[in-house]
Amino acid sequence: MEEEDLKDFLGGIIFQYVERDSFYKYLRLTIIVCSYIFFRALYQNYLKTRQIKHQLKLDEQEKLEKPEKEARAKQEEIEKLESEANSFGWGKKTRRNVKLQQAVLEEQMNELRTRHQSAYDAAEDNDIEDLLED
Repeated sequence: MEEEDLKDFLGGIIFQYVERDSFYKYLRLTIIVCSYIFFRALYQNYLKTRQIKHQLKLDEQEKLEKPEKEARAKQEEIEKLESEANSFGWGKKTRRNVKLQQAVLEEQMNELRTRHQSAYDAAEDNDIEDLLED
């Protein structure tokens, strides 16, 4: 009995200011918008986890294929250098050796440059570490 009295009391107060039909329309609209917001958040979380799983799978495939690609690229580079060295008759062997040494030195120089750059970045972070907040 008290429950019906409460409904009548609240309904009476609300319906004094707003018509019954418009109140129900706005109530339905509020429920639809709130459910949309709720389900949209759930769907976005689902899509995010799905995208992460897909990206991890692609990264694993790329890791497995990377050594083969690097070996193939090195082999193609060596073949290219040998074909360039074979173009003229005198000093073929010396030209080939010089080209191979030049390629090896460039590769080592690139490795050293990246190592130096990463060490520089790490040192730069250490300088301001005490200023950073967690």
